[in-house]
Amino acid sequence: MPQTWIEINLTALAHNAQKTRQLVGNNKIIYGVVKANAYGCGSIEVSHCLIQNGIDRLAVTHVQEGIELRQSGIEVPILVMGPTASEDVDNLIKHKLTPAISTLESLENIAEKVQQKGLQNYPIHVKIETGLGRTGLFPFQVTNITKAILDHPELYLEGAFTHLATATTGKGNYVHQQVAAFSEAIHTMEAAGATIPIKHVANSAATLAYPQYHFDAVRVGTLLYGQNPGVTTDKTPTLQEAWSFKTKIAHLADLPSGHGVGYGRAHITGRPTKIAVLPVGYIDGYQLEPISVPVNLWDLTKILLKTTAAYFGIGSLARNVRIKGKTVPVLGKVAMQFTMIDVTSVKDIKIGDTVELPARRTVINSNLPRVYKEQESQEKQELALG
Repeated sequence: MPQTWIEINLTALAHNAQKTRQLVGNNKIIYGVVKANAYGCGSIEVSHCLIQNGIDRLAVTHVQEGIELRQSGIEVPILVMGPTASEDVDNLIKHKLTPAISTLESLENIAEKVQQKGLQNYPIHVKIETGLGRTGLFPFQVTNITKAILDHPELYLEGAFTHLATATTGKGNYVHQQVAAFSEAIHTMEAAGATIPIKHVANSAATLAYPQYHFDAVRVGTLLYGQNPGVTTDKTPTLQEAWSFKTKIAHLADLPSGHGVGYGRAHITGRPTKIAVLPVGYIDGYQLEPISVPVNLWDLTKILLKTTAAYFGIGSLARNVRIKGKTVPVLGKVAMQFTMIDVTSVKDIKIGDTVELPARRTVINSNLPRVYKEQESQEKQELALG
């Protein structure tokens, strides 16, 4: 067993997938979003679990993410939601990945390669820009792209989609505007002669908050991993956390009152204190947070409030860990490979005891071993750890 690891509860993951299926019903396609190494959970193991528990298809951001899934034996359709670079088209087609088309140039690149390989009915999805300001064709551009697609009988227009910008913020008017723009674009494409079997706009938040916008499919990520995207309705399922970050105590020490802890003596003990040294630090992604640049005064206020709360040891950013059922504080600055915690109040503490650390899962070092519990055999866990 490693000293520091990510633990994935596959039973919880299966539960969340089944609850999502119950939520949307059996007549909708569910894309399980497994981008960014399945939100830090391990895309290969997670994908196999999702497929076994009611998730129809998968979605990733980059071609390489899809290739890794194919090489693990996954055969269900995989949508690559991000743009496909021209140098990646051969690999995309080789591994039977479904591209999202955002430009006429990318369409022609893919069509040319499909023709060269003598393939027919190669599936594509068209990404429509309705307000996120990222990738996609504007609604006024869809007539030209539709005509171009119809000029390539080797391509199959399987789907069209957009991405909602405010489904988690409660700004319903903007959601409705985006969906209206998407629907108008679909109408234009169909008027130009297109048939679009799979239309999809709903991410996790919209899947919960806007069931009227489920269309033919939904794209669910956050829900599957046990996190509510900030939406509560009378149909919100009970989710189970599938991810946890754990380490083992590497060293114990008794410090006198007035003793410094860590670099800069950022903490000075106010009483005799027993500390535990954890073999984890910012090199592992612990206590790292993306820089959040406020977009308005209210956003700035929220950031300051969260930071202030963390300083006093409360809130989602508080520097606390869990051990033996107790919450204890982190002392001083987190170093590159070590963290100190105050275990004075914990009875029968010993080296090797397990500690659970809160962390933002997508910034945790991807090289840390993932240990899959419940549905995986001990033999497979040992193989996963190398």
